[in-house]
Amino acid sequence: MRGVLPIIILSIFLSISYYLYNSNVEYGKYAETLVEYREEREKFLYSSAKSPLTNSDYKIQYYDANINFKVIARVENNEDTDTLTLATSTGDSERFIDFANLIFRLGRKNFTLPVYKYLDGENKGKLFFCFLDRTNEVSTYAGGRYIDIDFDNAKRIELDFNKSYNPFCVYDKKFSCPIPSKRNYIDIKIEAGEKI
Repeated sequence: MRGVLPIIILSIFLSISYYLYNSNVEYGKYAETLVEYREEREKFLYSSAKSPLTNSDYKIQYYDANINFKVIARVENNEDTDTLTLATSTGDSERFIDFANLIFRLGRKNFTLPVYKYLDGENKGKLFFCFLDRTNEVSTYAGGRYIDIDFDNAKRIELDFNKSYNPFCVYDKKFSCPIPSKRNYIDIKIEAGEKI
């Protein structure tokens, strides 16, 4: 029996070491991928005629990569797709279809947030996901942040808050940006993605 105990302890130690090593490798790869994603997005923001940051020297600030804010969300399509209106940063309004809900877990809490679909304009038919959280007005924009998502009949999707970004109206007030409603509130600090 005495000879078995050291083998069990060694096996446990090796298992933990292997897990930690793989976690570090996975995190390193994820952080690299996120940097590439952000660089690609910034190329667009600093060069596109549609961007408020064209030819700007403004430096976008981000939280460090945090893999805990990358989750798998269950998609629950709405059978009765109601039309709703969100106020915008310019005092106008934007019409949407209440398309689906994303159900996910962050930390020890479960959340259900809506996904909208643009009803009019140049974005007609595109999905829109926005959120508010406890970092608003502290380290992130008071009017919430957005995440680009796209799915068609999916049951589950990746929802990565590290890819959340500020709406264009943060950088230029002439842009009209939909403002998230109370339904879009996440009652924790989402310390991931773009800062103010």
